[in-house]
Amino acid sequence: TSRMFGLMTRAEFHFRSLEQGRELASLLANACPNPRKAVVGIGELLVNAVEHGNLEIGYREKGRLLKSGQLDAEVQRRLEMQDYQDRRVDITYERAEREIRICIRDQGCGFDWQNFGNVDPSRVFDAHGRGIAVARIMSFDQVEYRGNGNEVTGVIRLSHRDI
Repeated sequence: TSRMFGLMTRAEFHFRSLEQGRELASLLANACPNPRKAVVGIGELLVNAVEHGNLEIGYREKGRLLKSGQLDAEVQRRLEMQDYQDRRVDITYERAEREIRICIRDQGCGFDWQNFGNVDPSRVFDAHGRGIAVARIMSFDQVEYRGNGNEVTGVIRLSHRDI
């Protein structure tokens, strides 16, 4: 059935929780030529959209929550808060002749994504902060941010074998 995903040219999804994001990452990865590579980057970008985008958990705050073991509880608490409960992440999958584009848009206020495109030596021992770089290195040929940083598109170029 995963070969049937190659017939899909466009799909749209909306989700709120990390669990839904992980399931969508698996689904979308199966529509890519190398699902094992794609799932990593898609998953990283979807987690960022929920945690940092919609729920506005900052870099330092996430580090503190990870260290104290409270990240999951905080994510759940914020998902239920009035300020965040109606926010969702929108995903558009488009397969063209030569590339796949996965566009992810959250409803947060955005962030300065330029600082996270590569692995920064000053953050190399942090427990987080490498998702965008991992997505760029492992899964996508190109990662493009737009606007205030709440929209990202991952591009996978297709070879003649994939078409």
